[in-house]
Amino acid sequence: MAADIDQPGGKLKRTFAAAVAAVTASTSMCLAATMPASAAMAGPAPSAPSATLRVVPRWTYQGGGRLAVIAGCSQRGDARVISSKMLPRTIRMSKGRNLLIKVTRKTKPGKYAIVLLCERKHKLPDSVDVKTVRIYKVLGAFQQPDQPALPPHFKPDVTVSSGPPAPHHKKKKKRH
Repeated sequence: MAADIDQPGGKLKRTFAAAVAAVTASTSMCLAATMPASAAMAGPAPSAPSATLRVVPRWTYQGGGRLAVIAGCSQRGDARVISSKMLPRTIRMSKGRNLLIKVTRKTKPGKYAIVLLCERKHKLPDSVDVKTVRIYKVLGAFQQPDQPALPPHFKPDVTVSSGPPAPHHKKKKKRH
């Protein structure tokens, strides 16, 4: 440092460095003081995206049963993708939220999971929800409870029949 003071412009370099250090320290203190204050004024942080799936009723009969599926995504503009092993294909709904599943005789009795996947614009998954339903076989000789009703004000946007997946035809290789 003694060499800097003796040289021409040495005092200027030292004062300029001290000024830069002082400005940097005061700026970081101001930012540190305003960050918590601005976070408090902004309110709570946005919650994580969520998917809401409602299936009414939770059980029905094979051949003639109906399931009302009400799907919701917390993020605006998300597409609702509903899939299950009882459905022949995945259902993608971008506009509506109500799906009616008509259970056919081809659906085997058992427990099925219905999965709702909320997707963003480029088919990127956002959130997921899973519900299970039970399909019972109608036993003609025995007395069974009546089939449960759908919600009173339910209007489906999409209706689909249950059943096994559509068969995939394999292409035969041509021999030359």
